[in-house]
Order: sequence, then structure tokens, then C-alpha cells
Amino acid sequence: MKRPFHKGWNVIRRITGIVMCLLCVITLLPLLQAEGAGIQNAFRSVLPTTMATSTAELHSDTLAPDAVQQFAREQTIILSTEHERNHWDHAQLDFYPLGPGTRSWLVYANVGQSPVGYMIISANDQGQFQLSEYGHGEQRPYNFSLLDQALNRQQLDLKELITNGGGLQLRYAPPLLTYWKVERPNDDAIYIDATNGDTLPTGVLNALDRDSQQATKRMKSIRSISVQAVVITPEDSLQVSSLSVDSMDLQPLFDPADNLLWITSKALSISDVKTLDQQWKEHKKIVFSADQQNVLYGGPLPVSGYQIWRDDRGTVQKQYVAIGGNTSVRRFVPLQTLLRDGHFYAVKP
Repeated sequence: MKRPFHKGWNVIRRITGIVMCLLCVITLLPLLQAEGAGIQNAFRSVLPTTMATSTAELHSDTLAPDAVQQFAREQTIILSTEHERNHWDHAQLDFYPLGPGTRSWLVYANVGQSPVGYMIISANDQGQFQLSEYGHGEQRPYNFSLLDQALNRQQLDLKELITNGGGLQLRYAPPLLTYWKVERPNDDAIYIDATNGDTLPTGVLNALDRDSQQATKRMKSIRSISVQAVVITPEDSLQVSSLSVDSMDLQPLFDPADNLLWITSKALSISDVKTLDQQWKEHKKIVFSADQQNVLYGGPLPVSGYQIWRDDRGTVQKQYVAIGGNTSVRRFVPLQTLLRDGHFYAVKP
């Protein structure tokens, strides 16, 4: 039986050279509307902070509670253990709230003008933080070059739109939907996937908007989360800092739309990255599809790698699988998230 296939894949846009334009960010970020403190203050101050072996500098400090910043620094220390030259622990960290109602933060990591990677940190109902996703290098969501291309297809100019009373917001919908909400004066909002530039279905996103607004009403403010959140103690820090990451295992990129026979194939039996690796050896190319929830993933997507997090005894603690990377951003996300929401399929030769 044929499985649902996200119609956005009928038209594939190959976007090359996705590079963050710093000048564009500086120009446009003051215009963004986000939950909590206004993002117009994003570059107001610099807070150099040192923790453990990290020399990461924190920018946009008013846009994330201290507990979020502390958790982010811990993750940079862990990610820096992959090899000495990845510079995660020396990166400048810029925080941007993703909202409203999501209790999530986008973190850009840069050394000078060179991108190191990104993270999205989320808090659950108990105030515990998790690294919802991360990426290495220049590929990152909410890229303004990607946004410009998407707006051009809609014959819209962002500066003109905002001057006339419109707006732009960074949004995030669990489990993995990163998107922009483009508010147009006297017209309906447009929603754009922040990993591939696709225009998202208005009905689905309006429903997500209503849910997030209701969630916001139940929250007093972002600052209340910092009180509820689990603050990392020295003992916790020691435990976290004992984690390390293996080198990334990356696979060749491909476009799932080039060979659609995987749609009719049986889902693969995957339980961990070991079984995933075994399937790679047999099938070479693997696709992840969340089926009817693909709109929340920007998928179906090629499975393009994995990275294992271990404790100091070498025991596997976390498994992140890379999805995307061809016509969208390569994103490392928890394997358990993917297993919960979708399936893996082999691309038949």
C-alpha cells in the first residue's frame, strides 16, 4: 500500500552554497519578533564566560535564562571532544528564543565570522533541558539567504514588508519543525520552512500557532522557566563533562525524490545506530519518513550519518542521527525522536 508522501517533494529546489551572511543578520535581526526580551537587543552586549575548559563567549545574553546558557556551554564542551580543531569550546554563542510557547532557543556558534555549528535547546514540562538538535559547520536553520530566496518566490521584500507594518518571527514546533512566520499587513501570514525554504501549509501552521498561543497564556514568562529549570550543579557538571562524542559517521548525500521506489518498500527494523549501520552496508541509501507528520520534519529526508555520545567508560549514552543535507540542512537529532515519529526505508537500486 502506498504511503503518504509530502507533496512539497514534487518540486525539488536545489539550494547550494547556504552561507550565513553576517551583514544580513545584523541588518535584519533587529526586526525579528520573538518570545521574551525583544530580539532588537540581540547585539547589545557581550558576556564572556568561562566554564570548565570552555572559553565560549555568550552574546544575546538577555534572550536566554542563565540555566539555558549554562546548559549550552556544557554541550559545547562535549561537542569539542570530537577533535581538537572543531572549536566548539572557543565559539561565541548567540541565543535567540523560538516561540511563542515552545520553551526553545536557537544557539549559533561562531569563531569570528566562521560558523562552527548550531544547537536548538528545549525545556520539557518539568523544566529539564535537552539538546533537540545540532549541526556542524556552515549548514544551519534560519539562514537569511534561504529566507530571501523563499520571499523572492512570493514576490515579497522583507524590508518593505516590515516598513508597511508586517513582521517576521522565528518559530519552532516540536518535534523538529523550524520555520519563519512572515506576517503581511492586511493579508494572511506565510509560513516558510527554515531548513529548506519550502512554503508550509497554512492550515496546519495556523493550528500550531493557536496551540502555541494557548501555551503562552499558561506561562507567566520565559524567566519563570529559568526558576523551574533544573540548574546544573558542580556534581552534574562533572557528570556532563565526562561525556564525549565519537567522530561523525557520514554517508553520501542523495535526493529521495530521485528514486521513489522506497515509498512502496517495507520499513526497516532499526533499534540503534548499530542496526542502522548494518542496513547501510546492505542498502547503501536510507530515507527517513515521518509519513503523515512529514510537514513537521521537512521530509522525507536522506539519512546522512550519525554521532555517538559516550561516558568516560565508553558506554553509549546518546545516539544522534543526521537527516537532510542535500536540499535541506543536515541536522543531528536524537534517534529516539525519529523512531517515535517515523520509519526508515531502503532506497532500492
